[in-house]
Amino acid sequence: MKSDALLKRNATLQKLASEKFQLVVIGGGITGAGIALDAATRGLTVALIEQHDFAYGTSSRSTKLIHGGLRYLKQLEFGLVKEVGSERAVVHRLAPHLVLPEKMLLPLKEGSSMGYWITSIGLQIYDWLAGVKHSDKRKMLSRIQTLQAEPLLKKKGIKGGALYAEYRTDDARLTLETIRTASGNGACCINYVRAEGFIYNGGKISGVRVVDVLNGTDINIQSGMVVNATGPWVDLLRKSDGSLEGKRLHLTRGVHIVVDFKMLPVSQSVYFEGPDQRMIFAIPRDEKTYVGTTDTDYTGACESVVATKADVQYLVDAINFCFEGTSLNLNDVESSWAGLRPLIHEDGKSASELSRKDEIFISPSG
Repeated sequence: MKSDALLKRNATLQKLASEKFQLVVIGGGITGAGIALDAATRGLTVALIEQHDFAYGTSSRSTKLIHGGLRYLKQLEFGLVKEVGSERAVVHRLAPHLVLPEKMLLPLKEGSSMGYWITSIGLQIYDWLAGVKHSDKRKMLSRIQTLQAEPLLKKKGIKGGALYAEYRTDDARLTLETIRTASGNGACCINYVRAEGFIYNGGKISGVRVVDVLNGTDINIQSGMVVNATGPWVDLLRKSDGSLEGKRLHLTRGVHIVVDFKMLPVSQSVYFEGPDQRMIFAIPRDEKTYVGTTDTDYTGACESVVATKADVQYLVDAINFCFEGTSLNLNDVESSWAGLRPLIHEDGKSASELSRKDEIFISPSG
């Protein structure tokens, strides 16, 4: 099997070096994978390269949800809610084995940032904008119904709650299956190949200089167009192209922690407010419960992002604030993961206030 894989890899490398592609996509996360699939199914000749494993970065470090952007309603980003909700419906239809509806409980407390009726109206708008099917539409709960749905909640201050639809996924597997589908449609996809720089013709990009990370071989890939879909690494490639000006990325770190289900035996997924009124997910899965996420500014190396003790303590404190009789401490945390959000910087806005909208930058070199 190893020799067969090596032969296929060598053949792919030879193809990269010998053919001219209409499009080279740099970055093997879900964004790059989606671009490669879209382009290949339109008949373009496509190459996709990734310097690490596919889905190495943000695309394997999410909350394992494809959610409809409920939090964006607070920021009045109705268009974004509609976009992500409709796209979620498409992915659910195409990959029902990977994108599964999951009811999320939203407890409502006295003094919280969300009132009962405002939440009811907001969730109704969310259902409409996100195209939620009838069986998954929001259901408002009384105080008694909320505590019956999740007995672990601290009872003091609970006014009621709501059940609404989220969609659970395996983020890395979804990325891999998207890449496999792109490959099946003719895209030339390979990992452990790193972009080192660009080839120019008359000031315009005409290809990418890459290195095979596994053996150090240099390759020039000829291309009519190049897309930089490297997530947190986007600005590094923009800098190498000499086009890092104007808008730039603002990286924020999101951390999740994992505890044994016995330590946090929630009856279902819960979307709850922490002491600082930030919203946090607690999701039971198999024999564990994972909780996240944080949202803090990050300025370190993209390869070195890890959960800090302060991140973990923040989530432990949030759990103990919301749930009865948990009394978790750092020793109860079995593992964690941390990822980076490649957001677009806006002066004067904190990490949590930054928009999650995507944008396309086109450099003078193309």
